[in-house]
Amino acid sequence: MALNQKVTHKPALVRVTGQVRQRLEDLLFSRYPAQEWGTFFLFGTHEAADQIVITIVDLLEPADGDLDSSTAIVRFNECYSLRVALEKQKRGLSVGVMHSHPQDYQVFPSRLDDDMDFYFKDYFPAFGKESTYFSLIFSKTVNGNILFSGRGWNQDRRFQVAQILTVQSHRISREIASSKLVNAPPPHDFQTRLKELYGEEAAARLRTACVAISGVSGTGSPAAHALARAGVETFILVDPQRLEKSNVERMHGSYQTHFERGVEGAPYKAEVVRDLIKAINPRARVTCVVGNVLQPLARDQVVGADLILCCTDTNHSRTAISELSYRYLIPAIDVGVSFESKNGLVTGEIARVTLYSPGGPCAYCLGLVDSWRATVELMPEEEKERRRLEARSAEARGDQPNGYWRELPELPTVGHFTSLAGALVASYAIGWLTGKFAPPHQYLEMNILAKDFGYVGFDASARAGCYCQNLIGHADQAAHASLISPPSHWPEALLR
Repeated sequence: MALNQKVTHKPALVRVTGQVRQRLEDLLFSRYPAQEWGTFFLFGTHEAADQIVITIVDLLEPADGDLDSSTAIVRFNECYSLRVALEKQKRGLSVGVMHSHPQDYQVFPSRLDDDMDFYFKDYFPAFGKESTYFSLIFSKTVNGNILFSGRGWNQDRRFQVAQILTVQSHRISREIASSKLVNAPPPHDFQTRLKELYGEEAAARLRTACVAISGVSGTGSPAAHALARAGVETFILVDPQRLEKSNVERMHGSYQTHFERGVEGAPYKAEVVRDLIKAINPRARVTCVVGNVLQPLARDQVVGADLILCCTDTNHSRTAISELSYRYLIPAIDVGVSFESKNGLVTGEIARVTLYSPGGPCAYCLGLVDSWRATVELMPEEEKERRRLEARSAEARGDQPNGYWRELPELPTVGHFTSLAGALVASYAIGWLTGKFAPPHQYLEMNILAKDFGYVGFDASARAGCYCQNLIGHADQAAHASLISPPSHWPEALLR
């Protein structure tokens, strides 16, 4: 069977940083317009039931003599292939090929491309345990538009590249493969004001964006609310909890009518926000995951998102989403709120916003994770009680109890301020998705009760040797270095 013959295959999403994407274009089109060029590349993978995501780690660019420059087509010399195979084996990643076709030439595989892929898809898996191979073809039109197609193999499973998602410092762009070109979603009447300010291209970009939100209560629900009204049509909502009566004070889309069948019959929070989104835009596509972003089912869904919003204010979620950002090349915005009081009066209403992106510092680099709080968040109740007993016994002996247990204060929030923080994060998400504006700093904090809003903002560098710099794009192949994992006592996550 010819390699380009139509067979059943799953879609593939390619994720790449803007820096690597620019290097790739400079290399592939260096002999334009009439001659091709190419390179090998290293990538990580995450395969779910309905798609595979490949995350480009680096280009293994050709050196002098690696490609046959005497011909207009791409021809890889054996020394280059072997060197790349050994690098694959050493780094525990997968290897693929990218090459260009001449200007205005189709990007569908030729017979020579079939021969090349047929050889490499068997050659590279022999070096190390990673068996996935991908091949991508690029071309540029006279007008400068870039066309691409791609295909891949993992043992007996075949894939076709459907989209490329490029993550840059202030812009996220999603491109559709030439073989998958579809009509853009039609505009919404409610986007009129947004188009006047940001333009039709930005409005269309929001309609094609996919946003994942972890935690859809106090800050997550207003963020989803604002994004739906801005025109975002695809959402992944992750939250393990059912709606409670106390949530109505701060959760957008919740009403007393949700408790007509009693508290135990109340809907899940993700379902409440889904209904809110669908009421605004009936054609919106909303996936509800009743579970935690740490769980495999949730990860299967969020790795395809353009952007993640972390709206839980838990340390384990912050750790997980920071790690998703560098391992899977998913930009993320984390929001948290807190309150301060003195002599019975509220003295501070504080919002904190952190941006995570591949190559930037992680939550640990920024000192935003309380390891003890994260540990307690993941403990079963039986373990907490056992530790409390040990602490009381230690105190009775005259020893320090903190080595066994330390109580953590609850952090209550109220809806007027969580709505403000959620809308702020939605605004920054719109800026990142459209490339029209960006927050002033990577980390910012404000206190709306303080003079000048108590604003603090800064940018920081990652710590030398941190995983967030060494495992960029390594995806599932860096699972051994994961900083956090779901505990066994959690109930299984569900799709609703």
